[in-house]
Amino acid sequence: MGVPLSQTYGKQKSPPKTTTDLKLEVTRVTGIWPRKVYVQWILRNPTEKDGYTFSIHRSGSAEGPWTELTSTLVDTYFFVDDGFPAPCDLSEPGLFSLRRSIYYKVTVTHVTDGTVEVVKKLEPGLDRRRAGIVRKLRRDARVVLRKGSGTEVAILKRRWWGEPCGCTTKTGQITRSHCRVCFGTGIISGYWDPVYGFATRSSAPVDERTSSQGNVETHILQVKMYYIPQVAAQDILVFMRDNKRYIVDIPITTEIHTVEVHQELQVSELSRSSREYNIPVDNWRDPPWF
Repeated sequence: MGVPLSQTYGKQKSPPKTTTDLKLEVTRVTGIWPRKVYVQWILRNPTEKDGYTFSIHRSGSAEGPWTELTSTLVDTYFFVDDGFPAPCDLSEPGLFSLRRSIYYKVTVTHVTDGTVEVVKKLEPGLDRRRAGIVRKLRRDARVVLRKGSGTEVAILKRRWWGEPCGCTTKTGQITRSHCRVCFGTGIISGYWDPVYGFATRSSAPVDERTSSQGNVETHILQVKMYYIPQVAAQDILVFMRDNKRYIVDIPITTEIHTVEVHQELQVSELSRSSREYNIPVDNWRDPPWF
């Protein structure tokens, strides 16, 4: 039997904190518009005063794949990412678009403390009191979706930069709508690695109309989900249990102190012959939910 937390009747005694594991906390990821991002971090429970090496990676999704920016920072606790090109260059991410999300992964390596990494996206910083309020609201939203009304979804973030696909012309026009390499985006792979989470979707009837091409079906729904990852227009949502896929039309975020708490989306169900159904998503083993 374990030692009780209370040694005196009616009074609670908290157990002492014995953890000394190294922790990495990213405190600020701030855009210095229009072509720089400032990243800052701190270490918790370090065993040494120096000898810590940091590496910085960047991606368009919280799950990668990642592009290494630097791996030679020693005992340095900030980094300025200034590798953003002009808006016409689609090979690298840009800061001019209002709908692109950029994520950073900070990794610390030490001989005795090991390796720790943290992922955080470009978002405003908060003071301690406001950060606590946002953390509480985010936790409540996460519990409701994960243990209550939510179901498993995979979020496919669309690529807005990368290596151009061979099906695009010099002016960026797509010549193959069902290309299995870029899935109609014009960028190789088309979408970043899937990010998994929980969401709820509303019920709505299918609207069927007759046009010159025949019967056209549209199915527009409302989806509520967690704030991570930040979903943008033309991203894809995959509901894992029935494999139905939806394209995001209008994303609306609920914010507290300029920081997102949850998202409400207007989505349209894709037809069964859409190219987006060729994107591989493992419904049964990654992650092993069912």
